[in-house]
Amino acid sequence: MTDSVDLHIHSNASDGSCTPSEIAEEARRAGLSAAALTDHDPVAGVEEFSKKCLEIGVEPIAGVEISAKYKCEMHILGLFVDVKNSEFLDKLSKLEHARYDRNKAMLEKFAELGMDITEADIISQKSGGTLENTGRSHMAAALVSKGYTRDNQEAFDKYLIKGKPAYVPRITYSPKESIEIIKAAGGIAVLAHPVYITEDEDELRALLTELKSYGLDGVESIYSDYTEEFSRLCLRLCDELKLLPSGGSDFHGANRPSVELGGVKVPYEFLQRMKDLRKV
Repeated sequence: MTDSVDLHIHSNASDGSCTPSEIAEEARRAGLSAAALTDHDPVAGVEEFSKKCLEIGVEPIAGVEISAKYKCEMHILGLFVDVKNSEFLDKLSKLEHARYDRNKAMLEKFAELGMDITEADIISQKSGGTLENTGRSHMAAALVSKGYTRDNQEAFDKYLIKGKPAYVPRITYSPKESIEIIKAAGGIAVLAHPVYITEDEDELRALLTELKSYGLDGVESIYSDYTEEFSRLCLRLCDELKLLPSGGSDFHGANRPSVELGGVKVPYEFLQRMKDLRKV
């Protein structure tokens, strides 16, 4: 085992391809001392993940990734959340219902485009798939399997991202609400991959200052798509604004094959600082 951790991982409880147990086993193979399962909206995989981690000697962290309403996509990670908190689960359930509505609307978009993509095509891309637990990655896979695009990236670029013909926005909570939901469940709130929001230092500083006023605890400062320069910027702003650094791979298994679980080196110190904050 190493002192490395991975605090941003997805299973097939949302848009990853591996089961929660497989995630735990992969974390062990990667030599991680701790790992966080942070699926999009549901926390259904956390119990299985945690049980398997404890069996094989990996420290499990219960997590979630919430999409927040913003001018572009903003994701906020919740780490150490209480997955049995009824109010928390109710808030997440509303997001899952919103996912169902969005998927139905996107199916209608495909039909309008003359594309033969059905509900069965989408849910077949995931074991136990439904329109409440599948998303755009499964639509991308369906587009590839039906021959409409060469690969998942082309599917997103041509049809599935904002501004493209099959895109439909999803009902989400505001950044403030998302952070409050996480904190009310006892979690640490971390802004995920801000590189997708802005790479400008002044803009990022202003955003983090605003989010901190809502209760944000940390910033994903080490991430699979960062340059060393952007990672240093995030770490510097964490020091300046008294925010905690975090880090993770954003592993999705076969749905994002270029990213390895534990592929970025995130020190256990980051996790320890979060634990220390929770004791205050």
